[in-house]
Amino acid sequence: GAFARLPSVANASELRASARKKANRVTPTRGLKEAARERNLGMKRIEAMTFGYCTPLKTYVKGFPSPERFHPFERALLELTLSDTKYRTTVEAVDVMRKGLLGIGKGYSAQVNNAKGMKEAEEIREKGMEELEAYYSRNARCVDDLKSIAKILRQLPVAELETPTVALVGAPNVGKSSLVRALSSGQPEVQNYPFTTKGIKMGHFFVEDERHVVTDTPGLINRAEEDRNKIEMLAIATLEHLPTCVVFVTDLSGLSGTSIADQLELRETLYKQFADRRPWIDVFSKAALV
Repeated sequence: GAFARLPSVANASELRASARKKANRVTPTRGLKEAARERNLGMKRIEAMTFGYCTPLKTYVKGFPSPERFHPFERALLELTLSDTKYRTTVEAVDVMRKGLLGIGKGYSAQVNNAKGMKEAEEIREKGMEELEAYYSRNARCVDDLKSIAKILRQLPVAELETPTVALVGAPNVGKSSLVRALSSGQPEVQNYPFTTKGIKMGHFFVEDERHVVTDTPGLINRAEEDRNKIEMLAIATLEHLPTCVVFVTDLSGLSGTSIADQLELRETLYKQFADRRPWIDVFSKAALV
């Protein structure tokens, strides 16, 4: 998935130390004397520090695609986990800082190149490097924010975006997880999401050598879309954006905590929403208890 490919991001303090180290390693071009030597050293150190900051920042900006480029299911996960806005504004803040650093570096590089003597060149060099560090320090929080975002998104379960999926849907506690275990060819794995303490069971089975996913989905309550919580919206996103066959599970015993009437109303709501574009199967659970 796209989240697994997000680049690793350094701590803001690590990036600062790395840029300073690169600048301090630079030596002037051999053969130059006095003012020319100092101008050369100043330009090279300012450029080294500038690109010590800007090169990794550019890599980060390019490595975090705009939300529109994610698969629709991944974008839904992004919204549920962080919010589209937080992701977008953090990446933009890193890019704004990169451009600011580049502007400062270019400005001081030109100034030091035009310095009249050794002392002026040295003063401009020191001032330029101080200004680069000060500007970075004022804005560095966005780097740590981006590092945190990358860590959260990389830890999300990897969805099989193109694999045919049987999605077991229904109210809470109707027996979806038991059906996943029964249908899976092996032990189902548990997928954990940061916005819920309840893991989602996912297994696999094969039909004529073609691999299929079978998954339970978070229990749904019969209520308006705008009133659904994040875990319910994960279930809706699964049906909306993955290649699913819907298996709606109804508990006839009434022991699930949701009345049969409410379950049937939920079924009717989802059927109207998805049955015209998703295969639909009805399953009745706990029938032996009726």
